[in-house]
Amino acid sequence: MGRKVRKPLASLFGGLVSVKRRQLGMSQEALAGLVGISQESLSRMEKGVIAPRFERLQNFADALGCEVADLFRLPKAPEGRAAALARTIRPLSEQEQNSLLEIITGITRIVAGRKRL
Repeated sequence: MGRKVRKPLASLFGGLVSVKRRQLGMSQEALAGLVGISQESLSRMEKGVIAPRFERLQNFADALGCEVADLFRLPKAPEGRAAALARTIRPLSEQEQNSLLEIITGITRIVAGRKRL
């Protein structure tokens, strides 16, 4: 069998998929099942050895709760975090978004207060 060569764009994609999958607490097997590929193929994608077929990109985005473009874009701080948070809460109603913002604000105050002690 030939040498496994990492491809830059495939490596970026694979790395971001791996990070997003782990953030969700999802196994490779679970994500592979949602996307419709084998766990072995997903492992090779995460290593940047192979790239997904174009048609599967939306399946990855849906399974990981993000946009297709997010699978190729490293988040920038802090704007990247704000945009990621906005995308995360977008499916919620306005009332649910406001409630979540209040919760996050409360947690932030608690954490900030602990740092001052």
